[in-house]
Amino acid sequence: MKKALIVFLILTIILTGTLQNVSYGAGQYDKKLEEAILIVKELFDISDGYDEFNSFVSTSDDEVYFYLSWQDTKEELDIINVNLDGNSRIRSYSRYPSRYKEPEQKLPTFTKKEAEKFALEFVGQIDPDIAKSIRLATDDNPLIANDLNYNFNYNRYINDIPYYQNSISISVNKFTGQISSYYTNWDYKIKFPEPQGIISQEDAIKLYEREIGLKPIFKENRYFPRPLVGKDKWDHYLVYSPFETNKGIDAFTGKVVDLNYFGIYFNESTANVMDSGVMGLTPVEQEAVDKLSGFLEVETLEKKAREILKIEKDYELAKKYLQKSYKNTDDYLWYMYFQRQIEEEKYEHLDVGIDARTGEILSFYKMPVHHKDAMPKLSIEKALGIAEEYVKSMQPDKSNKIEWIKKSIDDNQLAYYFQFTRVFDDVYVQNDNISVGVDGVSGDIYSYNLDWYKGEFPPTDQLISVEKAYETLWGEVGIELNYIQLFDYTKLGETKSEVKLVYSLNNKKPSMISGITGELLDYSGEPFKEVKPIFYIDIDKSYAKDKIETLSQYGIGFEEEEFKPKDKITQRDFIYLLWKSIHQYSTKEILEDEVYRDLISMGYIKEDERNPEAPVTKEEAIKYIIRIMKLDKAASIEGIYKEIFPDFSDIEEGLKGYVNIAYGLKIVIGDGTGHIRPKYELNREDAANMIFNYLFN
Repeated sequence: MKKALIVFLILTIILTGTLQNVSYGAGQYDKKLEEAILIVKELFDISDGYDEFNSFVSTSDDEVYFYLSWQDTKEELDIINVNLDGNSRIRSYSRYPSRYKEPEQKLPTFTKKEAEKFALEFVGQIDPDIAKSIRLATDDNPLIANDLNYNFNYNRYINDIPYYQNSISISVNKFTGQISSYYTNWDYKIKFPEPQGIISQEDAIKLYEREIGLKPIFKENRYFPRPLVGKDKWDHYLVYSPFETNKGIDAFTGKVVDLNYFGIYFNESTANVMDSGVMGLTPVEQEAVDKLSGFLEVETLEKKAREILKIEKDYELAKKYLQKSYKNTDDYLWYMYFQRQIEEEKYEHLDVGIDARTGEILSFYKMPVHHKDAMPKLSIEKALGIAEEYVKSMQPDKSNKIEWIKKSIDDNQLAYYFQFTRVFDDVYVQNDNISVGVDGVSGDIYSYNLDWYKGEFPPTDQLISVEKAYETLWGEVGIELNYIQLFDYTKLGETKSEVKLVYSLNNKKPSMISGITGELLDYSGEPFKEVKPIFYIDIDKSYAKDKIETLSQYGIGFEEEEFKPKDKITQRDFIYLLWKSIHQYSTKEILEDEVYRDLISMGYIKEDERNPEAPVTKEEAIKYIIRIMKLDKAASIEGIYKEIFPDFSDIEEGLKGYVNIAYGLKIVIGDGTGHIRPKYELNREDAANMIFNYLFN
């Protein structure tokens, strides 16, 4: 009865609150806070045993938010934090112990499916309307053994159509079933257009191909350290991809829509240049020193920048620094920051990037300054013409190797920005471009940037047809109908938004197709692999079936559908399972050499122990596991361990302590006769049994 009353009270507040905006003066905050405290205490069963309470109120636009926190100085009760809005809707909640207590067991009390039920019940209790409008986001990532919680993410759906900008995140304790945290990003006032009279998915695909489409592109490899060109990998890889991935098709008009998504970017790393007085350099060291030779004096470069860019004398050089080029790793750039005072505590700035060896101007920026009543005088065509002429004057040899990919730029702007993309061998080069900013009032150039790779590109003679690339795009990625809220920031101090119904590429997969093989690639240029749960078809008769299945839920296992439980396990496979046991979060494909290199570097296996094809004995397996548990120092102490097995003398010298510790921790047991059989060669099911025991016993 009490719970029914609470839910009724919350529902009443939510329903009445959504009918009108909250509007009350500062004198009413105390009453609203008191109401919020009482509601939250009832809803989350917060006792009167707390002796410390904190709260504060904040406002954003027309919304009011209350932040409540309960703590117990005796540290006997959980810490509770709640954020709710002026309509008493719970925006976030967390509850965790004042003192961390290690769970008495390692295996969860509740399954993930049971925890999901608790999560949905929680949402239904605090906001039934939200509970009706969410769906669980697909997550096939493995569980993490040392994570106390199951984590769930839900997306909002309207008319069976996703709206990814609204979502719910919930964490449920694996051992208690309690909700550990809840966070909602939810817009209660937003209105969604009804999906009536929209174009079909088939028509949307045709429009996407025609208006946005795939283009052949050289993309930069995004890994570190970068490879040497011509060795293992190229600095670029060849793909078919949308030139701009943040585009979609309006489901009503069929026009291209800018989705306002933000892409990945990488900052260049700075390099400190130091004088070297070291003698007797090795060839490699000498090569590094040579790369720092031939720099022009910074005073010479400053003079050159002033001459080329006509920088007035009243601009003083306020700051400068030298930085290594990320794209062309032998190059260095001086960045110079000029400023001049125009009023008290008011300055104009001009930033310049210049090649440290050649003195070539690579970039500059000076913010255009306009009178408040200034009106644009240049059309986009006129501004584009000015930008193209400037590129010819600065880069005559490159001006015919670039292309401006027309974007949705409105006419009559106070400032225009054009980015010309490099084209090499009929392929666009991503992130190689020349950009120019044109003042829409004066016609002056306010910015310029050259970003140009000097190395070689992979050959294009085996480039597949765009038709084949589309087969992969629509067959493996696909297009989906979804709502998206778009924001208009074009007017200073004013932001408008509109919800549109659009067709866009499925964002759960990358939209990059190898230009050579036609397969889907990830963002490092490697073949894309979906995370799929591990499932075996041949373990029903294995004594370790339950343990093998549990390990698979934590990502510890093999990708093949056959586990082959009765086969002898090789060192290669045993080491791989051990690697997965300490990298449960990793879903990437890893090579054998990487596994060995990683475990050897951590001291879990020695270089001279490496023998991939060899069978693994029980004592060897114990040795590796005890090292991973960081108990090897204690295990190596001689003369302190009892001979608890009849075949104790069969254990290799130096490993007796390892075996005794593993037996004490129930990682291994005897063979039923009291013997430990240290030389026994493990089957694959035996290996899974031992790894399970070390993780969860």
